[in-house]
Amino acid sequence: MNKLENILSKWNFKKIAVIYVIAALVAGICCVTAVGIIYGERLSFAINYSRLDNALEHNDYQELCTAVDKTALATDDVIDILVLNSDNKVTYSSKNSEFASDYLQLAKVGDEKKYLASEKYPDTVFKYVKNDEFMLSSILNKDFSQIRSDYDDDSFYDSSVSSKTIYMLSCINSEKNDDKIYVISNPTSVPGGMTAIKISAALAMFFFCVYWVLVALWLYSDAAKLKLSPLYWGLIGLLTNLAGVIVYKIYKHSITVCTSCGAAQNNENLYCSYCGSQLGEHCDNCGGKINSKDCFCCHCGHKVK
Repeated sequence: MNKLENILSKWNFKKIAVIYVIAALVAGICCVTAVGIIYGERLSFAINYSRLDNALEHNDYQELCTAVDKTALATDDVIDILVLNSDNKVTYSSKNSEFASDYLQLAKVGDEKKYLASEKYPDTVFKYVKNDEFMLSSILNKDFSQIRSDYDDDSFYDSSVSSKTIYMLSCINSEKNDDKIYVISNPTSVPGGMTAIKISAALAMFFFCVYWVLVALWLYSDAAKLKLSPLYWGLIGLLTNLAGVIVYKIYKHSITVCTSCGAAQNNENLYCSYCGSQLGEHCDNCGGKINSKDCFCCHCGHKVK
């Protein structure tokens, strides 16, 4: 028995597995709680934002206004949420911003489909973002300055670019009519948000690696007890993980294990090749190996007592 086998033989893998599961659950709960608290405001906004579509389809103006106000109050990043009719006339504004007056006609900036602007607000540019991307950006946005940089790269030819204010815009359209909702925001990074996510990701990777290595070590240790080339099975566990465990279990059930020394033996062996102990039961007449449930010896037909 080498040094590694000697160390692993003293390990209780069942206790280690229990400790691992408890530690992983505690770490997971702590990470989810921390991220939930840090991103609570953004998550609340995303939930309310996802409900605007239903409120728009219900054709209940009061319900729609309530949903719009609730969404706008969920985060300080919202500049305004506007409800527009089929003529692009603003019929409701949650924060009565400068964009809430009369009509809001938006047109593409040059050939850029993702940037929109209005003649009424020459110093403002809106970056159009699809609904799913908008929700994700609202929650996990690192820094809105990247949008500023992208716009500068796309519009370097415009000498007045540096003076423009850029907002993120999402549009929710009604399927029943031409009414729509504009959500205008200026996302900011969440203090400590990315740090919390990175720590959570690092812990998740750590526990995954520990789990992976533990499986390989268990295979190595168990194979060593059975004298089944532990290095070979340990490498299989390290490369294939659960698939290797399944193959090992199937193989283990197809062999005989000596009750005296624990070594794996061929099913045809009458005696252990390591300690010489008798394997299973033998026929009193011919000495052939028989199973515990046999009534007659399969080698000579002698009745088993």
